[in-house]
Amino acid sequence: MNQSYRWLLIWSGLGLLLRLTQLSLKPAWMDEVATAIYSIGNSTHDLPFDQVVGLGDILRSLTFSPSPTVGDTVQYLVQEDRHPPLYFVLSHGWVMLFHSFFPSVDGLPSLAALRACSALLGALAVPLAYWVGRAAYRSALAGDLAAALTAVSPLAIALAQEARHYGLASTLVTASLGCFALAFRRVWRDQSLGAGLTIGWITINALGFATHYFTVLTYTAEAMVFGAIALIQIRQQGWRILVQPVWLQLYGVGLGTALSIGAWWPLLVGLEGSNQILNSDLSQWTSWVNPIVQTLLAWIFTLFTPITFFADTPLRLAVIVITILIILASWIRLVPLLIRGLVSLDQEADRRAGGWAIGSFLVAIMVVFAGVCYGYGTDITKGLRYTFAYYPAVTLLMAGALSGYWPQKLPRGRCSWTIPLWQKRLSGRRLVQLTGTLGLISALFVVNNLAFLKFFSPDRFIPFVQAHSTHPVVLAAPEPRYEAKRAIGIEFLSVAWEIHRHFPPSQPGSGWQHPPQFLAMGLETPTVPDWDQRIGAALAQQPAPYDLWILHGGPDLTAYGCSPALDAPQGNKGSYVYRHFTCNPAA
Repeated sequence: MNQSYRWLLIWSGLGLLLRLTQLSLKPAWMDEVATAIYSIGNSTHDLPFDQVVGLGDILRSLTFSPSPTVGDTVQYLVQEDRHPPLYFVLSHGWVMLFHSFFPSVDGLPSLAALRACSALLGALAVPLAYWVGRAAYRSALAGDLAAALTAVSPLAIALAQEARHYGLASTLVTASLGCFALAFRRVWRDQSLGAGLTIGWITINALGFATHYFTVLTYTAEAMVFGAIALIQIRQQGWRILVQPVWLQLYGVGLGTALSIGAWWPLLVGLEGSNQILNSDLSQWTSWVNPIVQTLLAWIFTLFTPITFFADTPLRLAVIVITILIILASWIRLVPLLIRGLVSLDQEADRRAGGWAIGSFLVAIMVVFAGVCYGYGTDITKGLRYTFAYYPAVTLLMAGALSGYWPQKLPRGRCSWTIPLWQKRLSGRRLVQLTGTLGLISALFVVNNLAFLKFFSPDRFIPFVQAHSTHPVVLAAPEPRYEAKRAIGIEFLSVAWEIHRHFPPSQPGSGWQHPPQFLAMGLETPTVPDWDQRIGAALAQQPAPYDLWILHGGPDLTAYGCSPALDAPQGNKGSYVYRHFTCNPAA
């Protein structure tokens, strides 16, 4: 077997292993709860509203129904969430297959199995990165480096380990970039695309949009690059260049992609204003600065990440600061070396096209992201989720830049370098090895829940509730039933599911003196003038005294024997905003 392919097997195996490691370690956050519900063919609106129930009843939406179908998955997804269905259809098939071989004792899906679907699909990006790197740079070495960097990318692993569609979307974006790089080279040389590349590219783009709507950002950036090339060629050769076969085939790719996007128009209508849109107030200076900072972090986290667990002790804070300083110092030293590598890449005729293709794509998509953030007033850089639209190109560009360093084994020549405050020179190969090692360490941070922690942390909120409650606990939350086109109850259920997974009341040492109770208040309109009466009525039969924790605040319940608790009356813990009452109606 060719040595390059042996390395590809190693990187593919490593990428798969990392993505499948510790899948159940992190708690499920609300978007993953939605994935679980739709994957088993249930609706998020199937909650026991306006009644106090136990843990088993509140988890009804997360319980396998007798005969779920893929049609149920698509129906509820389209009705409530409006995401494209491809990933959820695959997740349904995977979860049901897993359930048939390993039946759930408690009737709930396995969180590890749910995440494994995304992890497996995300791991396919590793061999695809090899193909793209090799095709773009005409170098098996560049392909191997692209596969290696993708395998250990902490950002890629974090996205792939979520029970969401980002892992599959990243893989399809990588495949689309491969087609883009091949097409760029052929336009560069005025060669035909060929039917295989044309049809394959359209198919990949269609599958990408059927996975996540924001893949259109990738396609837009690709189109912008070819638009710029067209303008250059028109100035050099005149308008007739645009009727050459290669351009006609590119028009076909554009038309086919546009038609595949247009097929989803009925779902796209009215998407604005849904919970998928991240509006920002451009009158605030932070709305202008945050996208820049978050984009820089995305580029850094593609290769390296510091430890970012919660700094609840001085030691933890010190660890966070030290790892941040190490990562920043590494990037400050690495950037000029990467620039030198890209300059060297541009001097090699056969590899120049790949560098220009990937580099120009990244410039274009940065313009696209800036247009959405500042022109549309939507900060899509928040949370780093939507970086799937371009982060594969970052690893590909890094691979091209580093490929010139690997052949140099001795610490001398133009590829040698030094570490600040240390005069010893190191070889170019050592630079590549250190970059990969730091990436692997960062990947281990991610899979061990030391970095890329979930924004919502029920594993922090639940012990907090236990520590600050002196009576039996009732957890309550208002749920907007009037928003039919929205997944509801998923934040509330993320708490209940984590209680079921790691704080089961039936187990000794769970921290519960009494099993917690749950109350989902169904709101029929945005304003509920009698909300206090409805909560009071729902709690009328609840044995007193008890501690009432209401997510997202709550009304004045003094008339119903509930007063703000002296201990932690309100606040935010684990990103759960709460109000805490002590209730004793008979007192």
